Amino acid sequence: MSKVQKKKSKKRTRIIDLAEEEARLKKIKAIQARRQKVIDEVQLSIRRRRKEKIAIQNAGFDKEERLRQKQIRDAAKTGSDKEMLQIREDLKKVIETGIKCVYTSVIIPEKIKYDGKSILTIKDVKYRLRNNLHIVGWGKEAITMSAALERIVRKQLKKGWMVVPRKSLFMMWSYPEAFPRLDSRISYVEAGTDGEPDLKTVEATRKILNYCRKLKKRDLLIVMISQGNDDLLCCPRDTITLRDKLRVINRLKAVQATPEEINTVRNKLSAIRGGDLARFAYPARVITLITSAVSAKPMTQISGGPCAFDPKDVTSLGILTKYRLINRLPLTVRDLVEETIPWVMAADKQLDEKKNYKFVHEYVIACNADAMECMSTDVFRLGLFPLKLNSTCFGEIQEFAREYVKLASLMILAVEGKIDKLDMYEAMKESPICPLTDKKIQEIFPAKDKWGLGLCLLLGGRPSVNLRPNPGNGGPNQELAVYFSLYWYLRTQQQPILREYTVWFSGGSSYGKDGNSDAVGAFGYKSLAPDVYLTYDRTRSRYDDARDKWRRLCDENRPSSEIADAFKEFNDVELIKEKHAAIFPHKVLARNDTNLMFSSINDEDDLVELESGNYYTFTNVGDLHIIRIVRFQCNCDSVCHGHGERICTDNECPITETLSTETKPKFQSCCRVGTEKGFGQLL
Repeated sequence: MSKVQKKKSKKRTRIIDLAEEEARLKKIKAIQARRQKVIDEVQLSIRRRRKEKIAIQNAGFDKEERLRQKQIRDAAKTGSDKEMLQIREDLKKVIETGIKCVYTSVIIPEKIKYDGKSILTIKDVKYRLRNNLHIVGWGKEAITMSAALERIVRKQLKKGWMVVPRKSLFMMWSYPEAFPRLDSRISYVEAGTDGEPDLKTVEATRKILNYCRKLKKRDLLIVMISQGNDDLLCCPRDTITLRDKLRVINRLKAVQATPEEINTVRNKLSAIRGGDLARFAYPARVITLITSAVSAKPMTQISGGPCAFDPKDVTSLGILTKYRLINRLPLTVRDLVEETIPWVMAADKQLDEKKNYKFVHEYVIACNADAMECMSTDVFRLGLFPLKLNSTCFGEIQEFAREYVKLASLMILAVEGKIDKLDMYEAMKESPICPLTDKKIQEIFPAKDKWGLGLCLLLGGRPSVNLRPNPGNGGPNQELAVYFSLYWYLRTQQQPILREYTVWFSGGSSYGKDGNSDAVGAFGYKSLAPDVYLTYDRTRSRYDDARDKWRRLCDENRPSSEIADAFKEFNDVELIKEKHAAIFPHKVLARNDTNLMFSSINDEDDLVELESGNYYTFTNVGDLHIIRIVRFQCNCDSVCHGHGERICTDNECPITETLSTETKPKFQSCCRVGTEKGFGQLL
């Protein structure tokens, strides 16, 4: 027998274990199922994003078509319609200027300079770069802020990490101004789910912390943050879980703890908030860039203050005890909040007398004050005098409207000599929305010789809206425009002298979208909301006539064709009446559905839309408001614009009836909205 045959004979026969083979096949099948699930999810995501991109493109096409149709309608307007068109265009340009001014992609190159060698200048403060720059950030503003900064510093940037809301990257690629460099050194991570932090948020933030731990004294860390990033800036301490932390925060919200109390507890449970990011980054120098609707000055506690000192002492224990939650906490959370020894690191020895870290510099890079500065320049170009008031107004939407109306009426009464500076100070010193100091009164108090063609009051802030269950479409600026119209109408009834002035309100969101609507904001003026009721009364009268006509024809046994035509006319008018009733101002305000009213009147002319730019600006520093006050303009019908001269000769004009003999001959221009033609077509 040969050697080969001997070797073959010695080879054992392989015995297959059926149980092991079955387990192996089951494992392979599970792996294939998981693989297929990932493939299906990716394909579903691609299809969904493709649909979203198509929707964005279609929205752009629809917007272009609406603008073309509007241009055609505007070209045919005459008389007071044309006057109103000009007012809208002027105010919209001012709002748009303010919004563009705070684009992070625009404002970063203006406030941050690099000499191309080694000096980075931020608001006149110089920093030396030696290939030692790192950036981290959270929020949608961080997308364009980081991209704009990288275009400035180029290769001086070593590495960057940005945690952004989901779908932000897809939106970023839809707008060229948000493009990062093709060879970008920044890693973008989408996290958060429906406004709540998720495990990906924690994972991304923990990676940033671990990266910052490795920084040296020669390094420079730039931190980019904005308001409302609680779902992104989240990293619980190692001893507790994300679920435990969220449970504590939700219980505090349920017992209506104040935002300050919630933030104190949240900081205690966090490994990054309350100064922990700065603690880990030390001894590197830290620069914080903030976009803020709160103030033009640095606010240390914005978004939890990751670079602002917080002792993280037993204050949180007192808060939880106050609301009787301490015994309802998980054991790990209770152990953490009951720590009596504060968490002290080397960085905590670098505090100044104000308890701020000496190695941390903070800058508000974009805020409402920046937008108002640019808006005032545009107002000057219109021949009006701008008055920059409060850029950080806060309060309920109706409070905003009442205070704005009061402020506008006080300015008119002042220029008419009906009140003095002390009267205005007493009226506005305790305003919940726009309190004015005696120094500010001295600055803004109007005089006829300095009035020019009129005034523009510039304000801003964040009005809050009480949302009803199942709200409609709209936003705070649209609601504010409706309330302003109603309150200003009532004020002119109480003080007839105010009718000699044309007062307009315009509001827009720096975000590019007002609430859940596609509009930026809306216009408000005296006859806007009241005319909806007047138009309904006219339509109801037509409805009564059509119903009586149809019944009369039926009673007289007229031919069936006449009765059918009358019945059709009756149904058509009834449908129009119901549509008018659905957009009553008090009804749309009660449903948070003001966009329905604005979309149904005046061919949507009273909605503010950006003619250039995008719906989504990647910046949100609050809302921008303008109150335009121009004297000697009436609200009559447009007869006076049918003549070559601009003197109002309409004797039935309610404004003319209230004017004194000396005032009547003065030049006026009309802003008529009251007729059915001015009301526009319903949808």
